[in-house]
Amino acid sequence: DHAWRRRAIQVLRSRMSVPSTPLILDVACGTGDLAFESLRQMPDAFVTAIDLAEPMLVLLRKKAAAKGESEIVIERGDAEALQFADGSFDGVTIGFGTRNFTSLPTAFREIHRVLKPGGVFVNLELARPRPFPMKQLYRFYFDWMLPRLAKTFAGDESAYRYLPDSLRKFPDLEELARLIAETGFRDVKFETRTAGIVAIHSAIRGL
Repeated sequence: DHAWRRRAIQVLRSRMSVPSTPLILDVACGTGDLAFESLRQMPDAFVTAIDLAEPMLVLLRKKAAAKGESEIVIERGDAEALQFADGSFDGVTIGFGTRNFTSLPTAFREIHRVLKPGGVFVNLELARPRPFPMKQLYRFYFDWMLPRLAKTFAGDESAYRYLPDSLRKFPDLEELARLIAETGFRDVKFETRTAGIVAIHSAIRGL
């Protein structure tokens, strides 16, 4: 997953006209891995990281303090009702969070709103591989092996059943690109990594 996050921020940088101090919003930040990667690749950036889950933010604050990362602003926030003014950020990132959103169109409209004209949105998310035999192996592992391994070693099967269930309900590559475009973004692109098990979508807010 480190390579996936690294590539996601590379896509962000390649599509963004980076100012001297880019303003980046990391939505559904979790414990901040994507936010830290943004700072690694763009040391002069200012990153705001938001998540609905306060326990995640507690862990993120501890990690940021340990790393001495004072450029990260950490706040509780909802992707579907962002607390920021229009045109606040040069880039918005999400890493493995969109499967948990209640309404993708609502979240994408909010992201579009808080981006500056020409700003870039990058979404890193699990995907369903298509080539044989990866497609079949992936389904077997996710649907059968993973929940049973979780039950055996972690004593919690339900959390690992949620992962494949949420992925089955999630839009495929083209449908997600269409949803992003329908909320006002232009030049929507996507690429897959590691035989198609993850996808990176990117798009630009029009001028």
